[in-house]
Amino acid sequence: MNAPNCPRGHGPMELRTIDKPMTFKGVEIRVAAQAFVCQTCGLEAGTVETAAELQLAIADAYRAALGLLTSGEIKALRKSRRLTQKEFAEQMNIGIASIKRWETGTVQSPSMDHALRMQLQCRNHSDNYSGNREISLARIKLVARCFEKILKARLLKEKDWFLYLAKHLWYADFLSFRELGRSLTGASYAAMPYGPQLNNYKELVPDIKDSDTNVAEPLSDEEMRIIRKVAERFPTEKSVFKAAHKEKVWQERNIGALIPYSCAGELTEI
Repeated sequence: MNAPNCPRGHGPMELRTIDKPMTFKGVEIRVAAQAFVCQTCGLEAGTVETAAELQLAIADAYRAALGLLTSGEIKALRKSRRLTQKEFAEQMNIGIASIKRWETGTVQSPSMDHALRMQLQCRNHSDNYSGNREISLARIKLVARCFEKILKARLLKEKDWFLYLAKHLWYADFLSFRELGRSLTGASYAAMPYGPQLNNYKELVPDIKDSDTNVAEPLSDEEMRIIRKVAERFPTEKSVFKAAHKEKVWQERNIGALIPYSCAGELTEI
């Protein structure tokens, strides 16, 4: 890397490692990065290379401050699993571009960080399809009842296979995973011809309807906030059905394929 000359006419600048505090996205961090410094006037300057290094250092310092995996940690964990970026992307059901960005400076969301940890650090990845919660049929019914109360509509109907209700449940579970790190019900969802649907819904729906909500774990204030948010965003069956069909995480999957919770950050309609 060739040293530039000081623009104030003091001759060649010296490459140094500078440790300085700064604020990034409202978080106080310290960053050690290289920069060219004039030995006479102290002016700091960078190149394309040092600018890229600084951007990565800032992103990683920010991630470390929030307890997120850094770019180096993601890369090291991926390599420890002997996975190429392409193989890892396929396991995560996301584009390879996302893996490349996370390994070169783009900060992942907390929910995506959790998904990365589950995929890279855990041997059993079943939680990626249940949202870090054991499935509870009683809780599915409890959440459905909450939607009924808020929307003032009957959703648990006789001879109904949750064609519309499943979309409200899907958004609520995935939004909860995205914001709270855990789904509401533990349900897994599959890409079906008419949109996201409860996996094995034909077997589950009768048992969900017969379940006792009194045995379900009570919903927390934060979980109720999630349900209200989904209900306000999709106040009718038609609106939630239409929105779900716009989601690429459903469009890009083969019929019957499970939709992993790691896709929660990719939802576009909420």
